[in-house]
Amino acid sequence: MTQAANPYAAPAAQLTSGNKLCESCGAEILVKAEICPKCGVRQRRPVSKAVLLLLTFFTGGLGGHKFYLGKHWQGLLYLLFFWTYIPALVALVEFVIYIFTSSERLNEKYSAAPAGVVIAIVVVAFVGVVMIGILAAVAIPAYQDYVQRARVAGAIASVAPWRQAIEMHYFDTRKLPAGAADLRKDAVPGEAGGRQGSSVSLGPNGVLTVTMSSQSGALAGKTIVFQPDVASGAMRWDCTAGTLERRYRPASCRAQ
Repeated sequence: MTQAANPYAAPAAQLTSGNKLCESCGAEILVKAEICPKCGVRQRRPVSKAVLLLLTFFTGGLGGHKFYLGKHWQGLLYLLFFWTYIPALVALVEFVIYIFTSSERLNEKYSAAPAGVVIAIVVVAFVGVVMIGILAAVAIPAYQDYVQRARVAGAIASVAPWRQAIEMHYFDTRKLPAGAADLRKDAVPGEAGGRQGSSVSLGPNGVLTVTMSSQSGALAGKTIVFQPDVASGAMRWDCTAGTLERRYRPASCRAQ
């Protein structure tokens, strides 16, 4: 039979203010103590559901809630792949789960990391993301301009054999060709298509038009016009005409 409680027994000792009981051995220790001085077991930090929900909602895509729960490796994975938006979607699902999980259950499963560590990690992560964003905002347009200029340089290089053929025709006949049919067959370049997705056409008075093809992206359909000038007796070429924007042209093809 169960022994009845003794009503005359001395009441259990009350905890001293600012103390708590060790989760392992039950010894009275300071509330802020991380390790029990008696048994040496590290104490769990209570998880604040409100803080966890806020971190998951606002910094979940960066892994802020994972750092708060002491899961630093998971937090780093969130931080590394934040740009894919997959961590943000996962954090949204976790946010819903945390809403319907009681504080007691959260404290059974998790232990909060020191507040200073969480704040430092979140701040560093936020600054890092901002810096990456700034660098991307500067580097991506610069790289795109570089690629477009490389395409234009390749297209201009494809005009060289046509210019040479026209110069040979002029020095032989003292006339500018009206089309490719006027050039010697062995002097006509083998392909009408140029490099880097462009085409070259020969019009009246030896005018060459380079047209960027659809492979050139934003430059598709843009043109550079090469006009021969024989007024001084020697042939010179002017390539400032055409619809291609000035910033993509080499210095020699920019209008003053």
